[in-house]
Amino acid sequence: MLPRAQSATRTLPGIVALAALAAALASGCASPADEAGRGRAGARAGDHARSAVTAEKARVQARRAGRTHEARAAGNGTIPRGARADVVAYVVDGDTVALARLGRARLIGIDTPEVYGQVECYGRQASAFTKRLLAPGTRVYVQLGTEPRDRYGRALVYLWRRDGLFVNRELALRGYAQQLTIPPNVEYADLFRRAVAAARAAGRGLWGRACAGGSAAPTVRRPSFARRSRGYRAAGGTLGGRASVGDKDCSDFRTQAAAQAYFDAHGGSPTNNVDRLDGADHDGRVCETLP
Repeated sequence: MLPRAQSATRTLPGIVALAALAAALASGCASPADEAGRGRAGARAGDHARSAVTAEKARVQARRAGRTHEARAAGNGTIPRGARADVVAYVVDGDTVALARLGRARLIGIDTPEVYGQVECYGRQASAFTKRLLAPGTRVYVQLGTEPRDRYGRALVYLWRRDGLFVNRELALRGYAQQLTIPPNVEYADLFRRAVAAARAAGRGLWGRACAGGSAAPTVRRPSFARRSRGYRAAGGTLGGRASVGDKDCSDFRTQAAAQAYFDAHGGSPTNNVDRLDGADHDGRVCETLP
């Protein structure tokens, strides 16, 4: 007969082994209800993941559809939701206006010929047309571009009259403006492209014989963002011989000397017509009608 302590020592490993075996059998022999529960939980997790992906896709598609719908609506005379009310103070030139609240604003997506410095073909007509559309006191609605201001502080806007007329598009459609696309402000680029194409096909305005048909291709500039200043500074590309620096107009300067200093500082010359400030004679002297 073994001592009681020795018997207990030999029996303990057997008990442990039996307990482990029982646990293994219990885990391997779960009831069908338990298995079904785990299966349902896994299925629910998978459904949630798929639902999240589907919802995100739906949101992306809705945003795209919204932008497309808004652009189409704008072309049909509908003022977009969220557009801000303002009042025209005066028109600077074909594509620049002064607004009571926003201040000086550049109509984006288009570019009209110059009327300051060396007057360009159809510049005066474009300016006069904008003045007819936007007499002082005209109530308007504005939508800021994705990039809301340029580096000179001008608001970058799409502009509608209260009657729904989309002024940016109207200038392009009537032949007073070329298309000028500077990302990220591309919200209505397709609309402007079609408007310019229609004007050109009809030989309207600057696309007519008087201006030798204008420039056939729309201009797209890739911006080099100057994060230390407000807005953007366009870099690369030209429009009618204009080096793309900042789309500054003679109307943005008070004196010829200030315009000349800007032109020279940005490498302007008779062969590098920075912002088209030199006009048509390319003599290196800019904005000659300014005081």
